[in-house]
Amino acid sequence: MARIPADKAHFTMVNIFDTNPEHQERLFEVMSKGADVMGAHKGNVGVAMHLSHDGKRLITITEWESKEDFEDMRARSDLQSYFKEVSGIITSVDPNPCRLAYLHDQA
Repeated sequence: MARIPADKAHFTMVNIFDTNPEHQERLFEVMSKGADVMGAHKGNVGVAMHLSHDGKRLITITEWESKEDFEDMRARSDLQSYFKEVSGIITSVDPNPCRLAYLHDQA
């Protein structure tokens, strides 16, 4: 089984946002715009979003060069209104900081 060496692993945030099914599309629209800004932030490696089929969740996976890069992004004053807007659409969030340990890549 392939493993990612610890010194090569990125800081990863897996967030599970709960929302009402009628708000999932709006949440996706808002978060897509925010992802464009976050994706351009120093240290961002990638952003992925997944929509649950039942309409109740949006799951994001963001990878960063370091935890510090992630924290710098979170502290940006120009993103605070974005975070507030997201908070008004979701019912809860389950943040999960982690590191990638295995990836099967067909390429």
